[in-house]
Formats: sequence, structure tokens, C-alpha cells
Amino acid sequence: MKTFVRRHFKDEYGVEFSTCGDITVLTRMPKDFVGAYRVPDFVSSIGLCAINGCNGLTSLVIPKSVTVIEKDNFELCEQLASLVVEQGNPMFDSRDNCNAIIVTATNTLVHGCNGSSIPKGIEVIADSAFSQRRNLSSISIPDSVVYIGEFAFLCCFSLESDILLQGIHQVTRCCFDGCSRLKKVSIGSGIESVESGAFASCSMLSDVVITEGTKYIGTYAFDNCNNLVSITLPKSIELIESSSFDRCNRIERVFIPQGTTDYFMRFDALKQYRHRLIEL
Repeated sequence: MKTFVRRHFKDEYGVEFSTCGDITVLTRMPKDFVGAYRVPDFVSSIGLCAINGCNGLTSLVIPKSVTVIEKDNFELCEQLASLVVEQGNPMFDSRDNCNAIIVTATNTLVHGCNGSSIPKGIEVIADSAFSQRRNLSSISIPDSVVYIGEFAFLCCFSLESDILLQGIHQVTRCCFDGCSRLKKVSIGSGIESVESGAFASCSMLSDVVITEGTKYIGTYAFDNCNNLVSITLPKSIELIESSSFDRCNRIERVFIPQGTTDYFMRFDALKQYRHRLIEL
């Protein structure tokens, strides 16, 4: 019976590793690291939160040897503009020069950075995939995406491109929470629910268009969107939670379908906007 001794060591840049048998894990990158880094070929796994808070990290290359990347990585790496998986990796890829990490077998984008794009053919954007990418300014979500995970774009403070969502079944919990420069969101047909906190604290959001098919708007979905001026709601709405539009103090127009004023007045969340309902 073999006995393996765990060994801890650092490289010349202060990056920490742990080796046990044939498995070597990158366990911690120093927060004061500056510049580009290529993960060594002997590494098989990147550990939980191993590359977080490295504000000076600008570029990272993942070699073919890495087949495990734990959750909650690359958060608060504010200068990270290039995130590339080496060709030939059996688990991950960075197709179409997307500057992101994709699980090849499932077409799931699991980690992005400030310079990422989302390639056509991606089906899932994982939970927290772009969480706290504070310098991500623009993103386009292709029609192939069928699911966007919770907290996927949490606190992307610089994200200001208009967001068109379609092809997914729900806008998940806190998906765009804290995207304070986001100005316009269009929620396309087929999206049945906007979940809790989905667009909370999007303080520059001025225009929300929700099209036919959406049935539910969750608690605090648009909480503290204090520049929200215009909302368009469809006839398909079945429930709007009472706190959905808390602290939205500048709403001037709520567009609703012809003949539905009495129906929408059933929802406590809209009663304060009684004189701002406009039937189309």
C-alpha cells in the first residue's frame, strides 16, 4: 500500500501549490501579483478561490494538464482581460478567442473576464461566471444560451451595453444585481419568470421591456433601481411580488395592454403607480 505525503511549495512568483501523489493543485496566487501568468504544466487542478482578488493579474493561460477548476475563482481580478485555455485540453476550451473558460462537453461557460465574449453555441452561463468582473463593459448573449446561472453578472459595475434576453426560461436570482451602469433591459418571449433580486441596484436602469410570456416577477427583482422611468408589462403576468419595485421612486410610465388596468391594479407593487398606467 502506497503512502503519499502532501507537499506544499511556491514558485518564483510566490504562487502556492500542493502536491499529493500525481495530483498538484494551485492553491493560492498572491493578491499583489502583477502582470501575466501561465499556470505550470505540472498543475492538474486550480483550487477553490485560488485566484481571487489578484487586482494586478492581466492575463492567465491554463495549460492542457488542468482538468479541474474549482468554483469561485477570478473574482475581483479587476485587470484580468485575457483568460485562455491551451488548445488540446481534454476538459476546457477558449473557442473563438473568447477569453473565457468553457466546459467543452456541455458548452457551459464557467469563467469569464473583462475581455470576454460569449461564442455562438454556448448553452449555459454558469452561476457566478462573470461575478464581480468590475471592468466588463459590454457583453452580448447569443440565442443559443438556454440558461444563465444565479449571480452570473453580479456587481459588473461597468456593464453598460443594452441587454437582450431571449431563449432562456427565467432570469435567475441576482443575475444582474448591482450592474449600476446598465441602462436598458429587454426580456424576450419565452422567459417565464424574473426571479428575486434579478436586477436589484441597477441604479442607471431607465427602461425595462417585458414581453408576452412572462408570468412572475419576484421579490426585490428591481429593488433600488432609482432611475427606472419606464416599464412595459405583458398580459401574461400572473404574479408581481409586492416588493418587486421597492425604492423605484422615479417611475413615470407603466405600459400595459389595452383593457388591463383593473387586472394590474390587483398587484400591490403597482398601486402606487395607478395614475401612471398607460394602456397600449
